[in-house]
This record gives sequence, C-alpha cells and structure tokens, in this order.
Amino acid sequence: MERVYSSEHEKLEQKISYSFKDKEFLLLALTHSTYAYEHRKTGSVSNQRLEFLGDAILDFIVGEEMYKQKSDWDEGKLSKTRALVVCEKTLAKEAEKLDVGSLLFLGKGEEGTGGRQKISTLADTMESLFAAIYLDGGFEAAKKVVLSCLSPYISQALSGELIFDYKSRLLEKAQTKHESHQVLFQVVREDGPVHDRIFEVAVLIDGQEIVRAEGRSKKQAEQEASRLALDIWKQ
Repeated sequence: MERVYSSEHEKLEQKISYSFKDKEFLLLALTHSTYAYEHRKTGSVSNQRLEFLGDAILDFIVGEEMYKQKSDWDEGKLSKTRALVVCEKTLAKEAEKLDVGSLLFLGKGEEGTGGRQKISTLADTMESLFAAIYLDGGFEAAKKVVLSCLSPYISQALSGELIFDYKSRLLEKAQTKHESHQVLFQVVREDGPVHDRIFEVAVLIDGQEIVRAEGRSKKQAEQEASRLALDIWKQ
C-alpha cells in the first residue's frame, strides 16, 4: 500500500470535521511501525512519537472537561473516570466508527495477522491522529476534534454508564477446558448518601480474596474489581 493521500483520507477528514493543511501529518498518524520498518530505506517513520504526544494531549483535554463538569469530585475519582474514556477499548471503538483501520499503513506481516482490527493498534492510531491535528492546527483544533469524538463517552463515564464487561471476561477465564475456578463477588462496604453511593466489592477466587475496588454502583464496582483481577490473576 503506497503512502499517498487519497479520497478515503478525505472522507476521514470529513468525519472528524478537520482538514489537514499538511496532509503528511495525517499520513504519518496512520503509519504503523511495521510499515515504517519495511520501508526504512525510503526514510519512512512510524506514528509512535505522535502516539506519545497524543496520549498526553488526550489526558489533558478529557481531564479538563471532567474537571469543569464535576467540581465536587476529588482527584482519585476524576482519575478513575478519565481512565474509562482514554482506555484502549474506548479509543478503538471510536476508531471503528471512523473506519480508521481500513486506512492504516501496515507491514505485510501485520496485515496478515489482522492488524487492522487490533484494539491496541486502533487505540494507538487515535492518539496519533489527535497529536497530528495538534501539530497541524494547534491546541484548539485538537480539542475540538477530541471532544467531538469522545464527548458521548465522557458523559457516559461521568454518569457511571460507561462500563466494559470485565466481569464476564473474568468468569470465562475461570472456566476453561482444563480448569474450573469458583469466582465470587462480595460487597464489603457501602458509603455515602443515596444519591451519591459508593460501593466496595471484593473478588474471591476459590475462596481467596484477590482484589477490592470501588464504584458508584454495585455493578460498576464489580466491573472495576474484575478488571483489576484480570490484571493480577495468572492461571
């Protein structure tokens, strides 16, 4: 796949309501490391540096928006909620809506292993895209696109509705062809008024407590605890 600007890239610009002055920034944002490696003799570089910058830009813009909307939330609550919006799954979901995967410049091996559908790749590309907009058009342009893309997720996160199904994933992991583990969820604490309740849930695997987590609902706490349990539980 030759790295040239096409009508398909123009369609992406229309979807995000931003037209690049320097189209090279857009092409760079879509360039995977495997493509850059295969074309290194021509001086091709990947989007990895853009990804680094985009991660910081994303954190700030989403964090600022949440800071403005939730003046009564402390740092910990804001950080946990922001993490739901800037995580791989959310960014990949938005990338799929924009059909970013079809525009990626990939190496032959990555192409053959389904690189266009990989959640990590799609998420990294969105970060790179936001950084490319920042470098091409400035902070306000980047902010406008980020909020245009992510405002629905921000609203869902702030209302406690943005929940990924880590619980089901944990239960699936506990039941395999070779092993079967008992997973239990216990509410160990409930605090706060009815309109702003905090639940703390513990995950027990085979009777042993693995981790605890908090949430604004029992369901949210179970999901967060499941996410943490998946990270630390090694079968």
